[in-house]
Amino acid sequence: MFDDLTFIDWIGVLGSFVIATAFLAVSRAWVDAAKPAFQLMNLTGALMILVSLYYRPNAGAILIEVLWIAIALYSLLSWAMRR
Repeated sequence: MFDDLTFIDWIGVLGSFVIATAFLAVSRAWVDAAKPAFQLMNLTGALMILVSLYYRPNAGAILIEVLWIAIALYSLLSWAMRR
């Protein structure tokens, strides 16, 4: 399985780890979900996955990543407006 992965695929895999790390960080209270760091990690991971999906499209996965990006951007914008 790993023999078939391209550089672009690995970007998507790394993006998955970034999102999982963000979830772990919030779950363990290492990062505050109300602060930008959590949303920036989610945004970065989702963008990385979306890049890999450009080359190997999957409609369901593209939709969830677009939603993930929209939520992260909305949360970041809301945070910035409160400041």
